[in-house]
Amino acid sequence: MASPFVSRLGTNYCPTDEEILEINALLVEPILRLKGLDDEITKLQMAIDKLAEERSRVAAYVEGHRALISPFRRLPLDIIQELFVACLPTHRNCVMSASEAPVLLGRVCSSWRAISLSTPRLWSSLHVVEPLQNLVDPTSASFEGKVARRLKITQIWLGRSGQCPLSISLQSAPEPASPPGTPTPSGTSMRFMKTLLSFAPRWQHIQLTAPLSLLLEVMSRSDAEVPLLETVAFHHHQGHNPLLSTWGPFNILRGARISGLYIPGAIFVPENLPLQWSQLTDLTVGGHRWSVPVTLTSDALLRVISKCPELRCCKLMVHDPTANIEIPTSEHPIVELPFLHTLAIDCVARVAPAVSTLLMRLSLPELRDFAIFGSAQDSPTLGNFFARLGRLESLHIDITIFSQAPLLETFHTLPPSIRRLRISDIDDPWGQTHRGLDEMLGVLTTSPELCPMLQHFSLDSGFNLSDRAVLLFITARMQGSPPALNRVDINFGRQVVVDIMPDLRAFIEMGLAVFLDYLPLQMSQDSPWLGLPDAPVNWNPSWATWAPPTSISHW
Repeated sequence: MASPFVSRLGTNYCPTDEEILEINALLVEPILRLKGLDDEITKLQMAIDKLAEERSRVAAYVEGHRALISPFRRLPLDIIQELFVACLPTHRNCVMSASEAPVLLGRVCSSWRAISLSTPRLWSSLHVVEPLQNLVDPTSASFEGKVARRLKITQIWLGRSGQCPLSISLQSAPEPASPPGTPTPSGTSMRFMKTLLSFAPRWQHIQLTAPLSLLLEVMSRSDAEVPLLETVAFHHHQGHNPLLSTWGPFNILRGARISGLYIPGAIFVPENLPLQWSQLTDLTVGGHRWSVPVTLTSDALLRVISKCPELRCCKLMVHDPTANIEIPTSEHPIVELPFLHTLAIDCVARVAPAVSTLLMRLSLPELRDFAIFGSAQDSPTLGNFFARLGRLESLHIDITIFSQAPLLETFHTLPPSIRRLRISDIDDPWGQTHRGLDEMLGVLTTSPELCPMLQHFSLDSGFNLSDRAVLLFITARMQGSPPALNRVDINFGRQVVVDIMPDLRAFIEMGLAVFLDYLPLQMSQDSPWLGLPDAPVNWNPSWATWAPPTSISHW
Protein backbone atom coordinates (compact mmCIF):
# COMPACT_ATOMS: atom_id res chain seq x y z
CA MET A 1 0.00 0.00 0.00
CA ALA A 2 1.58 3.18 -1.26
CA SER A 3 1.48 6.23 1.00
CA PRO A 4 2.61 9.82 0.39
CA PHE A 5 3.81 9.88 4.02
CA VAL A 6 6.43 7.08 3.74
CA SER A 7 9.28 9.53 4.22
CA ARG A 8 7.68 10.83 7.43
CA LEU A 9 7.12 7.44 9.06
CA GLY A 10 9.33 6.75 12.09
CA THR A 11 10.20 10.43 12.53
CA ASN A 12 9.06 13.15 14.94
CA TYR A 13 7.19 14.98 12.14
CA CYS A 14 3.92 16.64 13.24
CA PRO A 15 1.29 16.67 10.38
CA THR A 16 -0.91 19.67 9.61
CA ASP A 17 -4.68 19.64 9.98
CA GLU A 18 -5.15 18.96 6.28
CA GLU A 19 -2.62 16.10 6.41
CA ILE A 20 -4.41 14.55 9.41
CA LEU A 21 -7.63 14.38 7.34
CA GLU A 22 -5.70 12.80 4.46
CA ILE A 23 -4.10 10.19 6.79
CA ASN A 24 -7.46 9.24 8.31
CA ALA A 25 -8.85 8.68 4.80
CA LEU A 26 -5.84 6.49 3.94
CA LEU A 27 -6.45 4.25 7.00
CA VAL A 28 -10.14 3.40 6.37
CA GLU A 29 -9.49 0.42 4.09
CA PRO A 30 -6.43 -0.98 6.02
CA ILE A 31 -8.36 -0.87 9.31
CA LEU A 32 -11.19 -2.90 7.79
CA ARG A 33 -8.69 -5.38 6.38
CA LEU A 34 -6.99 -5.65 9.79
CA LYS A 35 -10.29 -6.49 11.48
CA GLY A 36 -10.96 -9.17 8.87
CA LEU A 37 -7.57 -10.75 9.51
CA ASP A 38 -8.14 -10.71 13.28
CA ASP A 39 -11.48 -12.50 12.84
CA GLU A 40 -9.86 -15.15 10.62
CA ILE A 41 -7.05 -15.68 13.09
CA THR A 42 -9.58 -16.13 15.92
CA LYS A 43 -11.42 -18.84 13.97
CA LEU A 44 -8.20 -20.66 13.14
CA GLN A 45 -7.02 -20.39 16.78
CA MET A 46 -10.25 -21.99 17.98
CA ALA A 47 -9.71 -24.85 15.54
CA ILE A 48 -6.12 -25.25 16.72
CA ASP A 49 -7.19 -25.23 20.40
CA LYS A 50 -9.76 -27.93 19.66
CA LEU A 51 -7.15 -30.07 17.90
CA ALA A 52 -4.67 -29.51 20.75
CA GLU A 53 -7.26 -30.63 23.29
CA GLU A 54 -7.99 -33.76 21.31
CA ARG A 55 -4.28 -34.43 20.94
CA SER A 56 -3.81 -34.19 24.71
CA ARG A 57 -6.53 -36.80 25.25
CA VAL A 58 -5.03 -39.17 22.68
CA ALA A 59 -1.51 -38.63 24.04
CA ALA A 60 -2.67 -39.40 27.59
CA TYR A 61 -4.32 -42.59 26.32
CA VAL A 62 -1.16 -43.65 24.48
CA GLU A 63 1.23 -42.77 27.30
CA GLY A 64 -0.93 -44.53 29.86
CA HIS A 65 -0.80 -47.76 27.86
CA ARG A 66 2.90 -47.35 27.04
CA ALA A 67 3.59 -47.07 30.76
CA LEU A 68 2.08 -50.52 31.23
CA ILE A 69 4.63 -52.04 28.85
CA SER A 70 7.59 -49.97 30.12
CA PRO A 71 10.77 -52.11 30.40
CA PHE A 72 11.39 -50.68 33.89
CA ARG A 73 8.17 -52.33 35.15
CA ARG A 74 9.59 -55.68 34.09
CA LEU A 75 12.88 -55.30 35.93
CA PRO A 76 13.41 -58.00 38.55
CA LEU A 77 13.09 -56.81 42.14
CA ASP A 78 16.77 -57.41 42.91
CA ILE A 79 17.81 -55.15 40.02
CA ILE A 80 15.56 -52.34 41.24
CA GLN A 81 16.97 -52.74 44.74
CA GLU A 82 20.51 -52.48 43.39
CA LEU A 83 19.57 -49.30 41.54
CA PHE A 84 18.10 -47.88 44.73
CA VAL A 85 21.25 -48.73 46.69
CA ALA A 86 23.33 -47.01 44.00
CA CYS A 87 21.39 -43.79 44.74
CA LEU A 88 22.79 -43.60 48.28
CA PRO A 89 25.62 -41.17 49.05
CA THR A 90 29.02 -42.87 49.08
CA HIS A 91 31.14 -40.19 50.81
CA ARG A 92 29.06 -40.05 54.00
CA ASN A 93 26.12 -41.64 55.75
CA CYS A 94 22.51 -40.98 54.78
CA VAL A 95 20.69 -38.08 56.41
CA MET A 96 17.15 -37.71 57.72
CA SER A 97 15.95 -35.71 54.73
CA ALA A 98 13.30 -36.19 52.06
CA SER A 99 15.57 -34.50 49.52
CA GLU A 100 17.76 -37.56 48.96
CA ALA A 101 17.72 -41.35 49.09
CA PRO A 102 16.47 -43.44 50.71
CA VAL A 103 13.56 -41.27 51.92
CA LEU A 104 13.16 -39.60 48.52
CA LEU A 105 12.74 -42.96 46.77
CA GLY A 106 9.71 -43.79 48.90
CA ARG A 107 7.95 -40.59 47.86
CA VAL A 108 7.84 -41.36 44.12
CA CYS A 109 5.01 -43.89 44.19
CA SER A 110 3.50 -46.55 46.43
CA SER A 111 5.38 -49.31 44.60
CA TRP A 112 8.75 -47.64 45.12
CA ARG A 113 7.86 -46.97 48.74
CA ALA A 114 7.12 -50.65 49.29
CA ILE A 115 10.40 -51.65 47.63
CA SER A 116 12.45 -49.12 49.59
CA LEU A 117 10.92 -50.16 52.92
CA SER A 118 11.63 -53.82 52.16
CA THR A 119 15.29 -53.25 51.20
CA PRO A 120 17.35 -53.35 54.44
CA ARG A 121 20.57 -52.11 52.82
CA LEU A 122 18.94 -48.76 52.08
CA TRP A 123 18.62 -48.15 55.82
CA SER A 124 21.98 -49.49 56.97
CA SER A 125 23.68 -46.07 57.13
CA LEU A 126 22.53 -43.02 59.07
CA HIS A 127 23.83 -39.66 60.26
CA VAL A 128 22.13 -38.62 63.49
CA VAL A 129 22.14 -35.00 64.67
CA GLU A 130 21.20 -34.26 68.27
CA PRO A 131 18.96 -31.17 68.45
CA LEU A 132 20.40 -28.11 70.17
CA GLN A 133 18.66 -26.81 73.24
CA ASN A 134 16.95 -23.43 73.29
CA LEU A 135 19.24 -21.38 75.53
CA VAL A 136 16.34 -19.14 76.55
CA ASP A 137 14.14 -22.06 77.63
CA PRO A 138 16.17 -25.30 77.72
CA THR A 139 13.18 -27.30 79.01
CA SER A 140 10.73 -26.12 76.37
CA ALA A 141 8.13 -28.58 75.11
CA SER A 142 9.13 -27.91 71.49
CA PHE A 143 12.69 -29.04 72.20
CA GLU A 144 11.54 -32.19 73.99
CA GLY A 145 9.19 -32.91 71.12
CA LYS A 146 11.97 -32.55 68.58
CA VAL A 147 14.21 -34.88 70.60
CA ALA A 148 11.45 -37.48 70.89
CA ARG A 149 10.72 -37.36 67.17
CA ARG A 150 14.36 -37.69 66.21
CA LEU A 151 14.90 -40.59 68.59
CA LYS A 152 11.83 -42.32 67.15
CA ILE A 153 13.02 -41.79 63.57
CA THR A 154 16.45 -43.16 64.49
CA GLN A 155 14.87 -46.26 66.01
CA ILE A 156 12.56 -46.81 63.02
CA TRP A 157 15.29 -46.11 60.44
CA LEU A 158 17.79 -48.55 61.89
CA GLY A 159 15.03 -51.05 62.58
CA ARG A 160 14.37 -51.23 58.83
CA SER A 161 17.96 -52.34 58.23
CA GLY A 162 17.20 -55.92 59.17
CA GLN A 163 20.43 -57.72 60.00
CA CYS A 164 22.70 -55.59 57.79
CA PRO A 165 25.99 -54.24 59.22
CA LEU A 166 25.51 -50.58 60.15
CA SER A 167 27.42 -47.40 59.37
CA ILE A 168 26.43 -44.69 61.86
CA SER A 169 27.64 -41.18 62.63
CA LEU A 170 26.42 -39.07 65.54
CA GLN A 171 26.73 -35.30 65.83
CA SER A 172 26.14 -34.70 69.49
CA ALA A 173 25.40 -31.39 71.21
CA PRO A 174 28.21 -29.55 73.05
CA GLU A 175 28.96 -30.48 76.64
CA PRO A 176 26.90 -28.72 79.34
CA ALA A 177 28.70 -26.58 81.90
CA SER A 178 30.21 -28.64 84.73
CA PRO A 179 33.10 -28.38 87.22
CA PRO A 180 36.57 -28.82 85.62
CA GLY A 181 37.82 -32.38 85.64
CA THR A 182 34.42 -33.97 86.32
CA PRO A 183 32.33 -33.40 83.19
CA THR A 184 29.28 -35.56 82.64
CA PRO A 185 27.38 -36.03 79.38
CA SER A 186 23.94 -34.45 79.12
CA GLY A 187 20.83 -36.56 79.56
CA THR A 188 19.77 -35.88 75.97
CA SER A 189 23.14 -37.01 74.61
CA MET A 190 22.94 -40.21 76.63
CA ARG A 191 19.43 -40.91 75.27
CA PHE A 192 20.75 -40.74 71.72
CA MET A 193 23.77 -42.82 72.63
CA LYS A 194 21.65 -45.49 74.32
CA THR A 195 19.48 -45.72 71.21
CA LEU A 196 22.55 -46.31 69.05
CA LEU A 197 24.06 -48.72 71.57
CA SER A 198 21.00 -50.93 71.22
CA PHE A 199 22.23 -51.62 67.67
CA ALA A 200 25.89 -52.08 68.70
CA PRO A 201 26.04 -55.78 67.71
CA ARG A 202 25.63 -54.67 64.09
CA TRP A 203 27.96 -51.66 64.12
CA GLN A 204 30.45 -51.87 61.28
CA HIS A 205 31.55 -48.23 60.96
CA ILE A 206 30.90 -45.81 63.80
CA GLN A 207 31.75 -42.12 64.01
CA LEU A 208 30.94 -40.08 67.11
CA THR A 209 31.38 -36.32 67.39
CA ALA A 210 30.68 -35.58 71.03
CA PRO A 211 32.10 -34.21 74.27
CA LEU A 212 34.99 -36.22 75.70
CA SER A 213 32.84 -37.25 78.64
CA LEU A 214 30.36 -38.98 76.32
CA LEU A 215 33.12 -40.61 74.29
CA LEU A 216 34.72 -42.01 77.42
CA GLU A 217 31.34 -43.20 78.68
CA VAL A 218 30.75 -45.10 75.44
CA MET A 219 34.26 -46.46 75.11
CA SER A 220 34.21 -47.86 78.63
CA ARG A 221 30.92 -49.74 78.27
CA SER A 222 31.59 -53.29 79.35
CA ASP A 223 28.26 -54.60 78.07
CA ALA A 224 28.62 -53.43 74.46
CA GLU A 225 29.27 -56.31 72.07
CA VAL A 226 30.60 -55.13 68.69
CA PRO A 227 31.61 -58.26 66.75
CA LEU A 228 31.26 -56.58 63.33
CA LEU A 229 33.00 -53.29 64.15
CA GLU A 230 35.72 -52.40 61.62
CA THR A 231 36.31 -48.65 61.81
CA VAL A 232 35.93 -46.31 64.76
CA ALA A 233 36.19 -42.50 64.67
CA PHE A 234 35.91 -40.37 67.80
CA HIS A 235 35.83 -36.57 67.41
CA HIS A 236 35.38 -34.41 70.47
CA HIS A 237 33.90 -30.98 71.11
CA GLN A 238 35.92 -28.39 72.93
CA GLY A 239 35.49 -28.62 76.68
CA HIS A 240 37.17 -29.74 79.88
CA ASN A 241 39.60 -32.63 79.66
CA PRO A 242 38.43 -35.44 81.94
CA LEU A 243 40.68 -37.27 84.36
CA LEU A 244 41.78 -40.26 82.29
CA SER A 245 42.85 -42.14 85.39
CA THR A 246 39.17 -42.61 86.27
CA TRP A 247 38.33 -44.27 82.94
CA GLY A 248 39.19 -47.42 81.10
CA PRO A 249 39.86 -49.90 79.82
CA PHE A 250 38.08 -48.91 76.64
CA ASN A 251 36.18 -52.13 76.10
CA ILE A 252 34.36 -51.06 72.94
CA LEU A 253 37.68 -51.26 71.07
CA ARG A 254 38.20 -54.94 71.78
CA GLY A 255 36.38 -55.94 68.59
CA ALA A 256 38.35 -58.55 66.70
CA ARG A 257 37.78 -56.92 63.28
CA ILE A 258 38.75 -53.29 64.04
CA SER A 259 41.17 -52.08 61.38
CA GLY A 260 40.63 -48.30 61.42
CA LEU A 261 40.79 -45.91 64.38
CA TYR A 262 40.47 -42.12 64.68
CA ILE A 263 40.94 -41.03 68.29
CA PRO A 264 41.58 -37.65 69.93
CA GLY A 265 45.06 -37.25 71.35
CA ALA A 266 43.49 -36.19 74.65
CA ILE A 267 42.34 -39.76 75.32
CA PHE A 268 44.98 -41.68 73.40
CA VAL A 269 46.39 -43.91 76.12
CA PRO A 270 47.65 -47.05 74.32
CA GLU A 271 47.58 -49.23 77.43
CA ASN A 272 43.84 -48.49 77.78
CA LEU A 273 43.07 -49.52 74.21
CA PRO A 274 42.44 -53.29 73.89
CA LEU A 275 43.14 -53.18 70.16
CA GLN A 276 44.69 -55.82 68.02
CA TRP A 277 47.36 -53.39 66.84
CA SER A 278 48.81 -55.80 64.31
CA GLN A 279 45.65 -55.64 62.14
CA LEU A 280 45.23 -51.84 62.08
CA THR A 281 45.38 -50.40 58.56
CA ASP A 282 44.34 -46.82 59.42
CA LEU A 283 45.37 -44.89 62.52
CA THR A 284 44.71 -41.20 63.22
CA VAL A 285 45.57 -39.48 66.49
CA GLY A 286 44.05 -36.03 66.10
CA GLY A 287 41.88 -33.50 67.86
CA HIS A 288 42.44 -29.95 69.08
CA ARG A 289 46.06 -28.95 69.56
CA TRP A 290 45.45 -27.52 73.01
CA SER A 291 44.13 -30.88 74.21
CA VAL A 292 47.09 -33.04 73.17
CA PRO A 293 48.91 -34.29 76.30
CA VAL A 294 52.69 -34.05 76.72
CA THR A 295 52.80 -37.85 76.91
CA LEU A 296 52.13 -38.02 73.16
CA THR A 297 55.84 -37.84 72.30
CA SER A 298 57.71 -39.04 69.26
CA ASP A 299 59.13 -41.82 71.39
CA ALA A 300 55.68 -42.99 72.53
CA LEU A 301 54.22 -42.86 69.01
CA LEU A 302 57.15 -44.76 67.55
CA ARG A 303 56.51 -47.53 70.04
CA VAL A 304 52.84 -47.62 69.01
CA ILE A 305 53.28 -47.73 65.26
CA SER A 306 56.02 -50.33 65.59
CA LYS A 307 53.16 -52.67 66.59
CA CYS A 308 51.16 -51.85 63.44
CA PRO A 309 52.93 -53.44 60.44
CA GLU A 310 49.73 -53.44 58.32
CA LEU A 311 49.24 -49.66 58.37
CA ARG A 312 48.17 -48.04 55.09
CA CYS A 313 47.30 -44.57 56.40
CA CYS A 314 48.73 -42.95 59.52
CA LYS A 315 48.15 -39.41 60.84
CA LEU A 316 49.68 -38.41 64.17
CA MET A 317 49.84 -35.41 66.47
CA VAL A 318 53.20 -35.17 68.26
CA HIS A 319 53.83 -33.22 71.46
CA ASP A 320 57.47 -33.41 72.49
CA PRO A 321 58.07 -31.13 75.48
CA THR A 322 61.51 -29.72 74.60
CA ALA A 323 63.42 -28.68 71.50
CA ASN A 324 66.50 -30.78 72.20
CA ILE A 325 64.88 -34.13 72.91
CA GLU A 326 66.50 -37.07 71.15
CA ILE A 327 65.22 -40.60 70.67
CA PRO A 328 67.88 -43.18 71.58
CA THR A 329 68.29 -45.03 68.34
CA SER A 330 69.66 -48.09 70.10
CA GLU A 331 66.24 -48.59 71.75
CA HIS A 332 64.35 -48.20 68.49
CA PRO A 333 65.31 -50.36 65.56
CA ILE A 334 64.05 -49.39 62.14
CA VAL A 335 60.26 -49.80 61.97
CA GLU A 336 59.18 -51.47 58.75
CA LEU A 337 55.83 -50.29 57.36
CA PRO A 338 55.78 -51.98 53.94
CA PHE A 339 52.20 -50.96 53.02
CA LEU A 340 51.98 -47.39 54.36
CA HIS A 341 51.01 -44.99 51.54
CA THR A 342 49.86 -41.93 53.55
CA LEU A 343 51.64 -40.31 56.49
CA ALA A 344 50.85 -37.00 58.20
CA ILE A 345 52.62 -35.50 61.21
CA ASP A 346 51.29 -32.52 63.18
CA CYS A 347 53.95 -31.05 65.48
CA VAL A 348 52.24 -29.40 68.44
CA ALA A 349 55.23 -27.98 70.33
CA ARG A 350 58.99 -27.40 69.92
CA VAL A 351 59.44 -30.83 68.46
CA ALA A 352 61.28 -30.55 65.18
CA PRO A 353 64.52 -32.41 66.08
CA ALA A 354 62.60 -35.28 67.70
CA VAL A 355 60.26 -35.58 64.72
CA SER A 356 63.25 -35.73 62.39
CA THR A 357 64.60 -38.64 64.44
CA LEU A 358 61.19 -40.30 64.43
CA LEU A 359 60.96 -40.12 60.63
CA MET A 360 64.45 -41.51 60.22
CA ARG A 361 63.45 -44.62 62.21
CA LEU A 362 60.74 -45.48 59.67
CA SER A 363 61.13 -47.56 56.53
CA LEU A 364 58.37 -46.52 54.12
CA PRO A 365 58.98 -48.06 50.67
CA GLU A 366 55.38 -47.45 49.46
CA LEU A 367 54.83 -43.93 50.82
CA ARG A 368 52.96 -41.81 48.27
CA ASP A 369 51.50 -38.95 50.36
CA PHE A 370 53.32 -37.09 53.15
CA ALA A 371 52.24 -34.05 55.16
CA ILE A 372 53.91 -32.21 58.03
CA PHE A 373 52.34 -29.40 60.04
CA GLY A 374 53.34 -27.56 63.16
CA SER A 375 54.48 -24.52 65.04
CA ALA A 376 57.99 -25.59 66.04
CA GLN A 377 60.62 -22.90 66.42
CA ASP A 378 63.35 -25.31 65.31
CA SER A 379 63.11 -26.54 61.75
CA PRO A 380 63.10 -30.30 61.17
CA THR A 381 65.77 -31.85 58.99
CA LEU A 382 63.94 -33.67 56.21
CA GLY A 383 66.60 -34.04 53.53
CA ASN A 384 67.71 -37.53 54.58
CA PHE A 385 64.11 -38.58 55.01
CA PHE A 386 63.15 -37.40 51.51
CA ALA A 387 66.18 -39.14 50.03
CA ARG A 388 64.63 -42.50 50.98
CA LEU A 389 61.22 -41.80 49.44
CA GLY A 390 61.59 -42.84 45.85
CA ARG A 391 57.83 -43.10 45.21
CA LEU A 392 56.55 -39.97 46.97
CA GLU A 393 53.92 -38.23 44.80
CA SER A 394 52.10 -35.77 47.09
CA LEU A 395 53.69 -33.45 49.65
CA HIS A 396 51.90 -31.01 51.98
CA ILE A 397 54.13 -28.73 54.09
CA ASP A 398 53.15 -26.20 56.73
CA ILE A 399 55.86 -23.55 56.43
CA THR A 400 55.21 -22.38 60.01
CA ILE A 401 57.46 -25.19 61.16
CA PHE A 402 60.44 -23.83 59.17
CA SER A 403 62.55 -20.74 59.43
CA GLN A 404 63.51 -19.29 56.05
CA ALA A 405 66.93 -20.86 55.46
CA PRO A 406 65.90 -24.44 56.37
CA LEU A 407 62.77 -24.02 54.24
CA LEU A 408 64.85 -23.18 51.17
CA GLU A 409 67.20 -26.07 51.99
CA THR A 410 64.25 -28.43 52.21
CA PHE A 411 63.05 -27.43 48.75
CA HIS A 412 66.44 -28.38 47.32
CA THR A 413 65.98 -31.91 48.72
CA LEU A 414 62.47 -32.62 47.41
CA PRO A 415 62.17 -36.01 45.67
CA PRO A 416 61.93 -35.85 41.85
CA SER A 417 58.84 -38.09 41.93
CA ILE A 418 56.60 -35.39 43.46
CA ARG A 419 53.53 -34.57 41.36
CA ARG A 420 51.46 -32.55 43.86
CA LEU A 421 52.95 -29.91 46.17
CA ARG A 422 50.84 -27.95 48.65
CA ILE A 423 52.18 -25.18 50.90
CA SER A 424 50.19 -24.03 53.95
CA ASP A 425 50.54 -21.59 56.83
CA ILE A 426 48.34 -23.30 59.41
CA ASP A 427 49.12 -21.20 62.48
CA ASP A 428 48.59 -17.93 60.60
CA PRO A 429 45.67 -18.39 58.18
CA TRP A 430 46.10 -14.79 56.98
CA GLY A 431 49.63 -15.65 55.80
CA GLN A 432 51.29 -12.50 57.14
CA THR A 433 54.23 -13.91 59.05
CA HIS A 434 56.37 -15.89 56.63
CA ARG A 435 58.39 -13.62 54.37
CA GLY A 436 60.32 -16.09 52.23
CA LEU A 437 57.59 -17.10 49.81
CA ASP A 438 59.17 -15.40 46.77
CA GLU A 439 62.50 -17.08 47.50
CA MET A 440 60.77 -20.43 48.05
CA LEU A 441 58.96 -20.23 44.73
CA GLY A 442 62.15 -18.93 43.13
CA VAL A 443 63.88 -22.21 43.98
CA LEU A 444 61.32 -24.10 41.90
CA THR A 445 61.45 -21.44 39.17
CA THR A 446 65.20 -21.32 38.60
CA SER A 447 65.83 -25.03 39.22
CA PRO A 448 63.70 -26.99 36.75
CA GLU A 449 65.57 -30.14 37.77
CA LEU A 450 63.74 -29.95 41.12
CA CYS A 451 60.39 -31.75 41.04
CA PRO A 452 60.51 -32.19 37.24
CA MET A 453 57.21 -34.14 37.36
CA LEU A 454 55.29 -31.47 39.32
CA GLN A 455 51.70 -31.29 38.03
CA HIS A 456 49.72 -29.51 40.73
CA PHE A 457 51.07 -26.66 42.87
CA SER A 458 48.91 -25.01 45.54
CA LEU A 459 49.57 -22.35 48.15
CA ASP A 460 47.02 -21.69 50.89
CA SER A 461 48.44 -18.43 52.31
CA GLY A 462 50.18 -16.23 49.75
CA PHE A 463 49.75 -12.86 51.45
CA ASN A 464 53.46 -12.03 51.07
CA LEU A 465 53.88 -13.74 47.71
CA SER A 466 54.25 -11.38 44.76
CA ASP A 467 52.19 -11.77 41.60
CA ARG A 468 55.40 -11.54 39.55
CA ALA A 469 56.94 -14.52 41.37
CA VAL A 470 53.90 -16.59 40.44
CA LEU A 471 54.10 -15.49 36.81
CA LEU A 472 57.81 -16.38 36.59
CA PHE A 473 57.19 -19.77 38.22
CA ILE A 474 54.36 -20.72 35.86
CA THR A 475 56.25 -19.45 32.80
CA ALA A 476 59.34 -21.45 33.71
CA ARG A 477 57.36 -24.62 34.42
CA MET A 478 55.42 -24.39 31.15
CA GLN A 479 58.56 -24.49 28.99
CA GLY A 480 58.70 -28.29 28.85
CA SER A 481 57.48 -30.21 25.85
CA PRO A 482 54.90 -31.15 26.86
CA PRO A 483 54.84 -29.25 30.17
CA ALA A 484 54.18 -31.33 33.29
CA LEU A 485 52.40 -28.56 35.21
CA ASN A 486 48.63 -28.68 34.73
CA ARG A 487 47.12 -26.85 37.74
CA VAL A 488 48.01 -23.94 40.04
CA ASP A 489 45.91 -22.87 43.06
CA ILE A 490 47.00 -19.85 45.11
CA ASN A 491 45.05 -18.15 47.89
CA PHE A 492 46.63 -14.71 48.21
CA GLY A 493 44.43 -13.35 50.98
CA ARG A 494 45.03 -9.82 49.68
CA GLN A 495 43.93 -7.62 46.81
CA VAL A 496 45.52 -8.01 43.43
CA VAL A 497 48.64 -5.93 42.82
CA VAL A 498 49.48 -6.97 39.26
CA ASP A 499 46.92 -8.73 37.08
CA ILE A 500 48.91 -11.61 35.58
CA MET A 501 45.94 -13.44 34.05
CA PRO A 502 46.43 -11.87 30.58
CA ASP A 503 50.05 -13.12 30.59
CA LEU A 504 48.83 -16.61 31.48
CA ARG A 505 46.18 -16.76 28.76
CA ALA A 506 48.39 -18.69 26.34
CA PHE A 507 49.19 -21.32 29.00
CA ILE A 508 45.51 -21.63 29.93
CA GLU A 509 44.68 -22.29 26.29
CA MET A 510 47.28 -25.07 26.40
CA GLY A 511 45.27 -26.74 29.19
CA LEU A 512 46.73 -25.20 32.37
CA ALA A 513 44.12 -24.65 35.11
CA VAL A 514 44.89 -21.48 37.11
CA PHE A 515 42.96 -20.42 40.22
CA LEU A 516 44.22 -17.20 41.80
CA ASP A 517 42.07 -16.11 44.73
CA TYR A 518 42.24 -12.46 45.79
CA LEU A 519 40.26 -10.26 48.13
CA PRO A 520 37.72 -8.17 46.21
CA LEU A 521 38.79 -4.63 45.39
CA GLN A 522 37.65 -1.98 47.84
CA MET A 523 35.43 0.87 46.65
CA SER A 524 37.20 4.18 46.20
CA GLN A 525 36.57 6.74 48.94
CA ASP A 526 35.73 9.19 46.14
CA SER A 527 33.02 6.97 44.65
CA PRO A 528 29.68 8.78 44.19
CA TRP A 529 27.94 5.56 45.37
CA LEU A 530 29.90 5.30 48.66
CA GLY A 531 27.54 4.40 51.50
CA LEU A 532 24.69 3.20 49.29
CA PRO A 533 23.47 -0.44 49.50
CA ASP A 534 23.34 -0.82 45.70
CA ALA A 535 26.81 0.58 45.10
CA PRO A 536 28.59 -1.17 42.18
CA VAL A 537 31.65 -3.26 43.07
CA ASN A 538 34.78 -3.40 40.96
CA TRP A 539 35.17 -7.05 40.09
CA ASN A 540 37.32 -9.15 37.80
CA PRO A 541 35.47 -12.39 36.96
CA SER A 542 38.75 -14.31 36.83
CA TRP A 543 39.20 -13.79 40.58
CA ALA A 544 37.27 -15.55 43.29
CA THR A 545 36.35 -14.24 46.71
CA TRP A 546 38.43 -15.37 49.67
CA ALA A 547 37.73 -15.46 53.36
CA PRO A 548 40.01 -16.59 56.20
CA PRO A 549 39.43 -20.23 57.13
CA THR A 550 37.12 -20.85 60.05
CA SER A 551 39.08 -23.87 61.21
CA ILE A 552 42.72 -24.88 61.12
CA SER A 553 42.06 -28.59 61.33
CA HIS A 554 43.89 -30.44 58.58
CA TRP A 555 42.51 -33.98 58.91
